[in-house]
Amino acid sequence: MRHTASIIITTAVGGTLWFGDAAVRDASAEAGRPPQALHAPAKVAVVSDADRRAELNARLQAMLQDGKGARLADPKPQTTPAPRRQTAARRSPETPRPARAVAARATAPALEPTATIAPPAYDPSRARPTGGRGYTAPKLDLTSMPAVPTDPVECLTQAIYYEARNESEDGQAAVAEVVLNRADSGRYPGDVCAVVYQRNSRTCQFTFTCDGSIGRYPVNMTAWARAERIAREVYAGKPTTLLPRTSVNYHANYVRPSWSSRLERVRRIGAHIFYGAALNGSTPGANEAPAPRQRGLMFVKNDAFERAYAMLTGKPAEDAGS
Repeated sequence: MRHTASIIITTAVGGTLWFGDAAVRDASAEAGRPPQALHAPAKVAVVSDADRRAELNARLQAMLQDGKGARLADPKPQTTPAPRRQTAARRSPETPRPARAVAARATAPALEPTATIAPPAYDPSRARPTGGRGYTAPKLDLTSMPAVPTDPVECLTQAIYYEARNESEDGQAAVAEVVLNRADSGRYPGDVCAVVYQRNSRTCQFTFTCDGSIGRYPVNMTAWARAERIAREVYAGKPTTLLPRTSVNYHANYVRPSWSSRLERVRRIGAHIFYGAALNGSTPGANEAPAPRQRGLMFVKNDAFERAYAMLTGKPAEDAGS
């Protein structure tokens, strides 16, 4: 009985599936499509990169043939036309000419006050011959003494101009401080002009006083006025912290004198190196003139020795030295 029921169920399911498949085939035939199997997956066409490029190229060629190639180019930038320059109206002969800007600049105040100290006179005969190359050591004239000014500010101005006119204001003021430090040290001449023009049989302390620099070239009045202003400020005691009071020597950075190793290096300002107290020995230029040496025997009267000799000999002290 149970076997008979299983056969009946199996036969019913198979018939249902057969009739459903037949219905699908009939519907496909009526629509003009080939019959498909039940539950068959749809096929998706695969397009390769080469096919895609070929299709795009064909579309571009078609656009060019239709005259639509302008769409393929970048749009031109929008430019705004520049405004036209307006032509100035002609000035009639009766219209006065406007004042020039140069005249307005001429009335502006100068950066430096006018110099009140006359610079050294220019002597063309003292100019150096041209044509040389490189640095040439100056020839020192130690036999003829130039005219020494009596105004300390004028001597300071000369020292600043001929020693540091191309330096900054700090560099120029430092040169003036060295001169005043020497005059106040007690180891150099006490007068400012005597310090600037100090010399001995071998050299001069400030080279411009014995190498012919004074009067060799025309003086730049702007630099001279600046040097005079700085000289007056330093001489009047304008407070500065450039150099210590022990700084009495300096030299340019392109030379190396033998005495530089004997002094304490203080600082460098521009092209000048400044020194302070002596490390061993004395500072250059200080009390260089030695005391005259006595030749032969030298007798010095000694009162204590005479009294002792008088006690031993029994003679009066005033007769002991005879």
